[in-house]
Amino acid sequence: MEYFNEQKQTDWRLSTCCQFFTPTLAKKYNFNTCTRTYALKEGGKDKVLNRALGNADKLHKLITEHFANQPMNVRSFRISTNMFPVYTWPEVTPWYDEIDDVLRELMKKAGDAAKKHKVRLSVHPGQYTVLASTNPDVVKRSIEDLEYHALLGNMLGLPPEDFSVNIHLQGLYGGKHIDGIKRFATNFQHLSDYAQKCLSVENEDKPNGYDIEHTLELAKRVPIRCTLDTHHYACHRMVETEKVKVGEKTVNRKVRDVRHITANDVFFKEAVKTWKGVRPLFHKSQSFPPELQDYWMKPNAHSELYWDEDLMSNHVPMLEYADFDVEAKNKEVAVMKFYEYIKDEENYSGEQIITKKYG
Repeated sequence: MEYFNEQKQTDWRLSTCCQFFTPTLAKKYNFNTCTRTYALKEGGKDKVLNRALGNADKLHKLITEHFANQPMNVRSFRISTNMFPVYTWPEVTPWYDEIDDVLRELMKKAGDAAKKHKVRLSVHPGQYTVLASTNPDVVKRSIEDLEYHALLGNMLGLPPEDFSVNIHLQGLYGGKHIDGIKRFATNFQHLSDYAQKCLSVENEDKPNGYDIEHTLELAKRVPIRCTLDTHHYACHRMVETEKVKVGEKTVNRKVRDVRHITANDVFFKEAVKTWKGVRPLFHKSQSFPPELQDYWMKPNAHSELYWDEDLMSNHVPMLEYADFDVEAKNKEVAVMKFYEYIKDEENYSGEQIITKKYG
């Protein structure tokens, strides 16, 4: 059974994403990175390697000093993609050979701590990792980037099934959804065994992008895990706008009143099944409050905290079957607010969330 869910049936997880919001925690644990331009300046090599070693040490410390002292339900962390600064740049990659032994030792130490304290770990490559691209150079760089992120899990000593490297399907390029799905499936074969097993693919927020039905179609073709982003599911369906009077002006506003996915939906159940017995790591976020006019046409933007209690309540039954990355601007503060809401709901109902499996 997975190290992050082997204690009790009440050990569901909410995950902090990439960095901390609270200044004291941010100063102590947020990773250091640098740009390629900065790395190639005089003295840049030493800075890059020292920051990589420092980040590996920070990962160990944030697990043993912070997460080990948190409630079990919030012991989950999405590692920053900049863990090893500019690792995939051809000029830089060979530098890492010089610290390979020490770096592996530090990462293994962090991985052992994650197992000991049941801290679930994952990573989310950026928007330019497009395995379904029509551009061979983009595909080549995407494979290199995925192998780098898989390397993080490998160095941590985690089985690939227990480490999620999550990306978007992407790659529509004006064609049909099935074309991108086929390109992704073809290029997937070029990944290492570890990278294939830890990879997951999420549905997108744009109405003309890839929905959960498309990622599920991909999962029929290759052994890929589907990450359900419940906010993206809603945004994908926000296709209408309405006219709103603001002073002397009339402006457009996206109609947010769409049906949200629930734990009873077939799409939710099928996405869970693609993880084949491993507890899924899905995504939850929500739009800014509707009175904030700056976000009327950007409902996909993540709010600072979760304010919509109906949406929070909607996700409580889902936690029986899946863990959630909490994608919010206020990071661990949003995680704890959501956690406290859930615990209040448990106390009010007199029942605890009990983890289960489909299939």
